[in-house]
Amino acid sequence: MKTKRSMSFFIITVIGIILASAPSRAQDINAIKVQMEKRLPHIVELKSKGIVGEDKMGYLQFVGGKRENDDVVQAENQDRKKVYEAIAQKEGATVEQVGQRRALQIAAKAKKGEWLQDQNGKWYQK
Repeated sequence: MKTKRSMSFFIITVIGIILASAPSRAQDINAIKVQMEKRLPHIVELKSKGIVGEDKMGYLQFVGGKRENDDVVQAENQDRKKVYEAIAQKEGATVEQVGQRRALQIAAKAKKGEWLQDQNGKWYQK
């Protein structure tokens, strides 16, 4: 009886924590999306210059030897990871699966001349 009561308390506590944190996570994701939209012109420019490309895991990577706006690239990749984590948790997938799916979507929409990494790790220009 005592064990059953303890288990019920534990389940109710976990559900309460999940429900309490859901709006906070949604606000966090919305804040991240706003930051990503602000960063987008810089990323488009870096891609058009051939400085960064999209890797097979859904992240930006420097291609070639030139590096510009390293802070922008790092911030973008950190935010992408947070978004991938939220999606993975929602869908019951892994972060890697979400990133790989996103990489395929990005590759399909990439502009001519942008750098992409194929599933074997080879870089190419679309």
